[in-house]
Parts: sequence; C-alpha cells; structure tokens
Amino acid sequence: APRSGRRGRISALCCLGPVVPDQDTTVEQKLAWIASGEHGVVTRAQLLEAGVTRAEIEHRMRVGSLIRVHPGVYRVGHRAPSVEARYLAAVRACGEGAVLSGRAAAHLHRLLKGPPPPPEVTTPAKRRVSGVKTRRSRVDAREFTSVRGIPVTTVPRTLVDLAADLTLHDLARACHEAGVLHRTTPAQVEVVLARRP
Repeated sequence: APRSGRRGRISALCCLGPVVPDQDTTVEQKLAWIASGEHGVVTRAQLLEAGVTRAEIEHRMRVGSLIRVHPGVYRVGHRAPSVEARYLAAVRACGEGAVLSGRAAAHLHRLLKGPPPPPEVTTPAKRRVSGVKTRRSRVDAREFTSVRGIPVTTVPRTLVDLAADLTLHDLARACHEAGVLHRTTPAQVEVVLARRP
C-alpha cells in the first residue's frame, strides 16, 4: 500500500475510494429497489424509467453487476437465479400482456410434481425468445393472476391449457391437486372453456 513518507501511515489518497461516496450509489440503490420486488430481475424499460441512463446500464453489464438473461431483461448480481427469477425473466422478455402458462404455470401452482419445467409464456403478440416456449393467445383478464409476483394463468386456465399436453392420467392428477390445493371446481374450468371461440 502507498505510504506517506517517514511516518508509515497509509496515504489518504488510497482511502478516498471507500470514504468518498461513490457517484453510482443512487444507481445501485435503484437497481436494488427494483430487483428486490422482482426476484432479482429488472428490465431495461424499468431502469430507464427509474432514471438509469443507457451508459450506466452498459457499464454495469460490462462489470457484471447486470447479467443479460434475455434481450432487455437482466439479473442483478451474481447469485444463481431462482426458478421464480427464470420464470419472471421469461415473462418480462415476452412483453406487455405476457403471462406464465402451461407446465411452468402448473409447476408454480404446485399442480405438477418434479423438477421445474422450462418457461412457457402465453403472449398476445407473436414472440420468439431463446429458451422460452411461447404461444400466441389472448388471455382474458379473468384468467390470469399473480403468484409470488409472477403474472401467471389462473388454475382453471392452466388446467385447460394442460389438457392438450398431458396424458389423461397426469391431467387427472393435476385436476386433483387443483381441487385439494386451490379448491378449483369443474364448473370453474367450464367457465374458461365457455370463453373460448
């Protein structure tokens, strides 16, 4: 460490970094504030809206404090992403009106056992996002909710979506779990089916 001559003290200059407040403190606070309610996930649009500049975003990507997950979607920090972070990042990458759906929604609702499936997202506009299974469909406002902060199809809508993908045995098991965990009834599923064209 630099010394200040005969006295052997540490030079005041080498201490300025930690002592003087970093100009980027407010940016870091904004990142932390947004990410805290979003499973560590932030979007470029959220950052810009919070007053973080493009240059500040690019700098944090270079130094690794923002990790790109999808175009315009980042993870804050270096921790391994949780399942919720992966799912929320996929939804955010698919844009306005997108919701987690299919097997991923069933996993979030605890209707399917086993390891978490890859993200599946239903979106009103056609989207292609690497690592995300997307389907274009309108989701009625009565057919989506939020689970742990993630926009997701409701349990009845999830069951309707699963009907095309699961075996009869697995679908029956998912319906049983829906009834036990969420008190979902056949009548609620029929309401979703009746809204379909």
